[in-house]
Amino acid sequence: MNLLSGLEKFGIKSDGQLDITDDGIEKKDNGQMQSAVKKSIDDLEEKDLVLQKSVQCPICDHKFKVLQVKSAKVKRIGADSDTRPHYHNIDPLKYEVIVCPHCGYAAMNKYFVHVSATQMRWIKDAVTKNFTPLSDDVPEIYTADEAVDRYKLALVSAMAKHARLSEKSLICLRIAWIRRDQVKEMANANAVEVGKKKQITEEYEGFYRQAYDGYTKAYSTETGLNSTAIEFLLANMAIHFKEYNTAAKLISNLLGNPNTNPRVKDRCLDLKDIVVAAQKK
Repeated sequence: MNLLSGLEKFGIKSDGQLDITDDGIEKKDNGQMQSAVKKSIDDLEEKDLVLQKSVQCPICDHKFKVLQVKSAKVKRIGADSDTRPHYHNIDPLKYEVIVCPHCGYAAMNKYFVHVSATQMRWIKDAVTKNFTPLSDDVPEIYTADEAVDRYKLALVSAMAKHARLSEKSLICLRIAWIRRDQVKEMANANAVEVGKKKQITEEYEGFYRQAYDGYTKAYSTETGLNSTAIEFLLANMAIHFKEYNTAAKLISNLLGNPNTNPRVKDRCLDLKDIVVAAQKK
């Protein structure tokens, strides 16, 4: 399956083969008020929880606006086992990517302005010259499909600029999480929706695998990563892919690490039970 499908409308073409662990570089040796009554957080709709933010593209200097979450107003309600967070009436993950509508450069918020002169040249060559400019109009909200398209554009730019593997892995993980929620929402898909659900499920599994492989390699090759968080994430992902020996090793590392948060250790014990039960089958 072409995991980057859907980007043709932006002028971006893909050969269908995605491997974020291949960097493409030859290796060398070395609160809105309404009617004078302020809404409570529980009553706020998604459109009430976002605002427009002005941005300037570091590649082409084009100024435009994007939607940003009003972080003070969002209410966290829980998380999945692999730490995917959930919030009341909004999914902030849909708003973590900035896309320049003029040149096509895209990146997650925290990476957007951090590009070197060489990376700018790479992006212009690999992205901008093929990109079909978009309207500067900003919607009320980003839908899940729109958010996934934005992340895919960010992944294209990340690969073009030879970003760190951890950055590419994070993008893939975000796409997988959004797609997984869509799959859950389509549990009772009708005959018309079956094809769409199949595509979304394949993208979930495909990007989750890319994230797993990417983080596994980044964990052993990059510095500055939160080892506890990465190990816990990878343990959950290993269980998903039925790689129980890998999961068991990661869980053992976390349980034996004195720096592991007690709450994380409690969750690791739950994961250990899952692994032990699976290995007995």
